[in-house]
Amino acid sequence: MKNLILNKQIAVVFVVFFLQLLTACQNPDRAGLSQEKGISSSAKIDLSALNTQLASIFDSSSMAAFLPWENDTISQLPAFQQVYKQKTNFWFNESGINKQGSELLRSLEDLQNDGLDVKRYRMDELRALSKEIQQNVSKELVFSFETRLTASFLKAIKDMLSGSQQNFNKEIKNPNDSLLNEADVLTLALKNGNFSEAFEMMRPKHPWYSKFRNEYIRLNQMKLQGGLQSVTNLRDSIRMGDSSAQITTLRKRLYKEIKSPADTLSPVWDISVLESLKKFQHLHQLRVTGQPDTATLSKLNTIIDSKMATLALNMERMRWLKHDFRQPYVWVDIPRMEMEYIDHDSIEFNMRVVVGRPSRATPALDAKIENVVLSPPWNVPPTIMREEVVPGIARRGGSYLSRRGLRAYDRRGRPVSASAINAGNYRNFSIGQAPGYRSSLGEVKFNMPNPWAIYMHDTPHREDFVKFYRAYSSGCVRVHKPKEFAAFLLRDSSKYSYEKIDSICKLRKTIFVPVNRNIDVHFVYLTNAVDSAGNVMYLKDIYGWD
Repeated sequence: MKNLILNKQIAVVFVVFFLQLLTACQNPDRAGLSQEKGISSSAKIDLSALNTQLASIFDSSSMAAFLPWENDTISQLPAFQQVYKQKTNFWFNESGINKQGSELLRSLEDLQNDGLDVKRYRMDELRALSKEIQQNVSKELVFSFETRLTASFLKAIKDMLSGSQQNFNKEIKNPNDSLLNEADVLTLALKNGNFSEAFEMMRPKHPWYSKFRNEYIRLNQMKLQGGLQSVTNLRDSIRMGDSSAQITTLRKRLYKEIKSPADTLSPVWDISVLESLKKFQHLHQLRVTGQPDTATLSKLNTIIDSKMATLALNMERMRWLKHDFRQPYVWVDIPRMEMEYIDHDSIEFNMRVVVGRPSRATPALDAKIENVVLSPPWNVPPTIMREEVVPGIARRGGSYLSRRGLRAYDRRGRPVSASAINAGNYRNFSIGQAPGYRSSLGEVKFNMPNPWAIYMHDTPHREDFVKFYRAYSSGCVRVHKPKEFAAFLLRDSSKYSYEKIDSICKLRKTIFVPVNRNIDVHFVYLTNAVDSAGNVMYLKDIYGWD
């Protein structure tokens, strides 16, 4: 994806724009600002007086105490001082609120479709002020509207670039990559004269975000049209040819949400309603049975407000992430329990994964694949030592280690008996496992250095990949097709085809193979996802983080 914000040009744009803006404000007719019907006044706005007021704030020692909104601290931001350093207004011409001011009001209200609470931007108060100015163009009202609209825009910019809520979940570690401050964005928005485009520029560029937003709009329209009909009294096992009024209700309910089956009037259970229900189950991460079981009926009767709240939360989580992802990259949505390799905006490799169980949650993080390890040894991490191995030794002694192919060593690398290890001294020892098919890491490991020692790897527990629910690991991500993925990553070298990787692994000799491509890895926690057909999915909140 192309980065629509050209950070290196901001300084130049900022200076040039304000020189242009100063001229435009002094001659509003040349500024090309038209009046919108209903927001004009017969009296003229004294722009000179307004600009003098703006200048008086910044020339006094009371700037720190100036609050555009009561109980607000937006004016404490350097951005507020920066945008008004030329002491010229943005939102008025001599006839009243200009076109840009009117458009900004509409664009701020439209942020509700991003799942944001637009009460944060005092929309009711701003609308009330705009109406008052139609009747009374006192300098107090004009000054108040000017500074308050700017303050609301600055807050909205910050919300769009880095989120409106603080992330209190210590397991969500993905960094935000916004390098712009609010003043820079306001400068560019005014220069381009299009605030809807400005907000679009600030939205995360990952394609899932726009899908979530469109789904939010669709559900809101559905809600305004009366919402979704409840489905009750359906048997949990229906056979072809069965008929009932409840089947007609189900058809109508499915069509309203997923646009199938086409026939919404038939009371008969046929292939069309069966396949439609299967699609609904897939989109709600349910077992795809085609039968209206209890879990399916529960999802069918989920209220729209609940779905919209989930979408709003996940759009917020995406604003916490990078807004532009360098390609290629690996994308693991933890609740979805799948991995995708993305390049040129297309999925080039996909496989199931096993993620951390709730008591050992896989953290959401960003990293980079450094190398592929063939026949990796395994050194037991401190957390697993403390929580699993030491209690296991206490229960079963040395047999606990031998049954798992583990060996204990002291700090000098000498083998020691398991009986020497206990809860008080385990930090003085290391426990490891030799490479092999039965190793906890399997035959392939994908190194992606990070402070939390989380990586992707093979596993001897391959039976887990056929399961519907796949949250069983101790935190790392187990991958379904490790050798295939290794060959895919190393495809630039003829030395590492799938067959050669397989033969190397049989030697049980550890080899580190550098990955020459720059491949970022993003583990994210999103309880909405987008499937390969572009449909928005609703996922199980496996860790309860929602």
